[in-house]
Amino acid sequence: MEEQEQHDALQVSDDQAQKDEQERQREQQQAAKLLECEKLFTQPDSIMEPGILDVLRRYLDLGGSAQNGADFLVDKYIGYGQMASLVCSWIAKADQANGETSLSNQADEVTHMQALIADRFDPDKVDSLLHTRRGPPKWLTPLIADRAGRELIYTLSARYKNCQLLKYAMQRILMAGHDDEVASVGSRLAGYFEVFHNLMVKRFEEMLHGNEARMQALSKELMDICCSSQHTYAHAQQLLKELGAQPEGARFKRLSQDMELYAAEKLGHPIAWKMHQFFLGSHTSVADAEVAVLVADLLAADKGHTRSLIPKLHKLYCTPPHGHQIPPMELLHHPKVFEILVQGLFGASQCLPAETQRTYVQLLATAASAVDQRQQSGSLDLAEVPAQVTALQGAISLAKQANEGHRFSPAELQQAAQPLQVPCAAMGLLYSMEQTLLDRRIWSTALDMLPAPAFLSLMLVLVPLQPLMHTKIVGIVAAVLVAMGSKTDYGTGFLDLVVYLLQQGCVGPVLAMISSWASAGSADPLLVRHFIFKTLAVCGPPYSAYFTSMLLRLMLRCGIKRGRIKDDVELKQLQHFWAFAGDANFSPPLGQPEAAMLQQLGSIR
Repeated sequence: MEEQEQHDALQVSDDQAQKDEQERQREQQQAAKLLECEKLFTQPDSIMEPGILDVLRRYLDLGGSAQNGADFLVDKYIGYGQMASLVCSWIAKADQANGETSLSNQADEVTHMQALIADRFDPDKVDSLLHTRRGPPKWLTPLIADRAGRELIYTLSARYKNCQLLKYAMQRILMAGHDDEVASVGSRLAGYFEVFHNLMVKRFEEMLHGNEARMQALSKELMDICCSSQHTYAHAQQLLKELGAQPEGARFKRLSQDMELYAAEKLGHPIAWKMHQFFLGSHTSVADAEVAVLVADLLAADKGHTRSLIPKLHKLYCTPPHGHQIPPMELLHHPKVFEILVQGLFGASQCLPAETQRTYVQLLATAASAVDQRQQSGSLDLAEVPAQVTALQGAISLAKQANEGHRFSPAELQQAAQPLQVPCAAMGLLYSMEQTLLDRRIWSTALDMLPAPAFLSLMLVLVPLQPLMHTKIVGIVAAVLVAMGSKTDYGTGFLDLVVYLLQQGCVGPVLAMISSWASAGSADPLLVRHFIFKTLAVCGPPYSAYFTSMLLRLMLRCGIKRGRIKDDVELKQLQHFWAFAGDANFSPPLGQPEAAMLQQLGSIR
């Protein structure tokens, strides 16, 4: 019994000692945590740190004194950040005083801090953080969350393409949903292949379901990032070729061709034409590959060196040797090939021998109308080629007659509609018109101007036949109005053509073109006035807010005023226009000059 009591006493003593030890350790840990908090408080400008309130709460929960915490924060406040802001404001005012207004918008502490970091950034030291720690540094998350912080990452990433931490940061930015922002950075980040690839795939997915306007915006963005280097261009083209071969791949095929043109002509990299042959399908035979090389040579050749290549292609496609199969038509179905053939046939400077002209016509007709389904176990259908040849020959004759100033009779114009129903023939006539009428020399004398009315009469036939070419015609007319200068008689004719395009539904491009031409300063106010009243004569209400506001601006530019309108028909047109426009709901609201113009129209009686 006595031994049991001694054993229990010893057990109690051991338990008490263990509790005392645990309490002592807890107090030591608490003291260490308090010391850690106080160490943070004693840092210069600690009160300005983003997480200082959390540290203060933790300090109080550990039993720290609120008074001591406040004293630490107050004593260690120096004001580095506020002083930096003050100095930056001084710099901005000094720049404004010196007339350097563009710099004043950038003279803030964030910009200077970005410049300092960019100047002292060491990618090796930063990458070492990934190896010495279990994960990325804690400051990376708030940096990515801040717009200015991401801008700094973009700048550094474009400069240090092999930095692992920056690559990781770029992935985090994309995962956070900032792909539109990354895309706006453009080709600077194309060196980060994984970032480039992920962004490109996202844009391809959007293109699959986007409308025409969205497709154009995406195409421009993709061409910028994909054409920054040969390896990104090749990777994008290979994917586009595969996507273009799918059932709904027409838009990707179009993007591939636009990207090729952008790289070769806009960026000055003619090697893009030579690379055309590398993106053929795996089914391509050796013979077809040789044809692809010939087509690539044609695409890359200067204008003066294309004529020698056309007969070679003509022989392969139109008169193949006995036992040889006609190559795939897909190789000829490139917009640049059609452009070369049309320009060769219809260019003002081209005087082709009869045999050479037949070669061009037959090759272009074959490329435009042959239906090749041999890859789908079908056949090559050449049934439409003769009709295409006839249409092209008719368009060549029309272009020649127009350039000679021929006056087409109504019967001849009715007959001209037949070849102009064929898109290639219509495009050739447009090219001939463009080459002739944009030459300022033809506007020097009345004799030289004879082609203008001839082409105008042909355009009135072409417009209802080819609605997809309306935008092209508007662009040609815009250039012609500038080239002709103050030739009012012919100007009214071309503006009548523009109004006819307006009647055919080409509203947006026409109004944008007329507005740009009228605001350039060289437009004759009489011509602008002619367009306004011709438009009001054929376009009745209801008018859109866009249409109404555009006409009001044009009225302002040509000086239409109440006292100057003498014609009863014109007065009536303005009254009808005001009757609808006065009640229109403009969003955004009309500017003060347009509103005043509308009020003035209301006083016309």
